[in-house]
Amino acid sequence: MNIKFKSVQSQKLGDQIIQQLQEKISLGELQPGDKMPTEPELMSMFGVGRSTIREAVRVLVKAGLLEVRQGDGTYVLDKTINSEPLEHRLRRAAILEVYEVRRILELEIAKLAALRRTEDDLIHMRESLNKRREARRIDDNRAYVDSDLAFHLAVAAASKNSVLADLYFSFSNALRDALDKLISDRELYQNQISIHEQLLDAIERKDGQAAEYWTAENLDRTTRSLEALLR
Repeated sequence: MNIKFKSVQSQKLGDQIIQQLQEKISLGELQPGDKMPTEPELMSMFGVGRSTIREAVRVLVKAGLLEVRQGDGTYVLDKTINSEPLEHRLRRAAILEVYEVRRILELEIAKLAALRRTEDDLIHMRESLNKRREARRIDDNRAYVDSDLAFHLAVAAASKNSVLADLYFSFSNALRDALDKLISDRELYQNQISIHEQLLDAIERKDGQAAEYWTAENLDRTTRSLEALLR
């Protein structure tokens, strides 16, 4: 099998291996029915020990992506029969992939929110931004992340599209991982104060075009900062 993997760093080895295997399956490089390399082969490919490989395989078996056949080996299962919850899948995804999908969702959410928001929606958004600002002032990182997510969830709710709102809620826990990484970037935070205020203002004015613009501006800056951190 001509499948190549990247060697992994010491931090969270299992998570990195799971992510790479997931990518190969999702992108079709590992097809349903393919037999996985043996444990020794995977250990050599990733440069890790047996227990790390076994844990990664165990997670993907539980997720319904791999099947261990005793005495035969480990095989890739058909993804169409995988009933794994989306939230679990997102937790294993590469965070930049999550952000690409976040961009697609948030641009449409922002436009719909500007068209459909109510006064109650605006109150919830303002309250979240006020709590976010206060959390940063007192250096309460957990409260900051919680209030930031609450703001974006309030925007999603204002779209009045229950499917979009549910999808965004599923994304929220995966996004928390990225926000935890970015929380110490003071310069990014200062830029985001203005961006979030402009986004709220656009939604309040029912200006869908401006809401999309400020959403894209926020995500572009955040993605660049995240890419820098992941280098």
